[in-house]
Amino acid sequence: MHINRNRQSLGQFSDEEVAEGLKSGRFLPSDLAWQEGMDAWQPLSSFSDLPDVSHAEIPKAPATDVLPTWEAPEPGPFFPAAWASAKEILSTPAETFRRMPGSGGFAKPLKFYILVTWLTSAVAVMYQMVAAAINPALFSGPQGTNLSQAVLLSIFAGAIVLMPLLLLVGVFFSAALVHGALLMVGGARKPFEVTLRALCYAGGATSVIQLVPLCGGWVSSLAWLVYSVIALKESHSTDLWRPIVALLLVGLLCCGAVFALAVVTAAAAGAATGTLPK
Repeated sequence: MHINRNRQSLGQFSDEEVAEGLKSGRFLPSDLAWQEGMDAWQPLSSFSDLPDVSHAEIPKAPATDVLPTWEAPEPGPFFPAAWASAKEILSTPAETFRRMPGSGGFAKPLKFYILVTWLTSAVAVMYQMVAAAINPALFSGPQGTNLSQAVLLSIFAGAIVLMPLLLLVGVFFSAALVHGALLMVGGARKPFEVTLRALCYAGGATSVIQLVPLCGGWVSSLAWLVYSVIALKESHSTDLWRPIVALLLVGLLCCGAVFALAVVTAAAAGAATGTLPK
């Protein structure tokens, strides 16, 4: 039986555990519950067939997978469910990723990551638009020529429109690189699906920090690194150093690719300039 309180998952429990929890005060009659075969969530007070535990000793069951609010059978409206899942991840990352199921498909984690990051990034872009309106010199073109408001608006609008596609491609590409690096250091103990799901939930939750004006973007990037390490460690049940080294390898690879591209571009530009008539 899945138990929810205030749209936050309390976990999955047997009928005996639920009955004992109601008796001890661990669960409230107003807590919502759902189990296979039910059409909708119901308050615990409506369950009249729970076992009598007045004299029975309830054995402790091993910990089971806990669905995040976002993946619950009926997560509810988008904003409350997304915010509840983000709070679960940001407040208790180790416990959340340790007990989060490694299977379940790509659809829900991708939807969470893309929609939440898209919305928070759009707010961050609007912050930039306000900054450009207040001080256009912050967004100057070549030789100090200020970009017009129309050009800035077009750039920001284009970034917002293209962002979902860029996020989709980016998360698959980065997850593939990270999973490959984890394989190299012996940290990928579960399939690629686990890596993608972990990065989606870590990325979506930490993107909420972008809502903080001025420093939100920088803090969000740093938080993504920290929470990604925790997510990969717990979801793959591996040592802490392995995801740290894996992300470091991916970072070095990306920096090397950017440097090589810059060298090639500079060489091509130099060759082209040398061939132009004086």
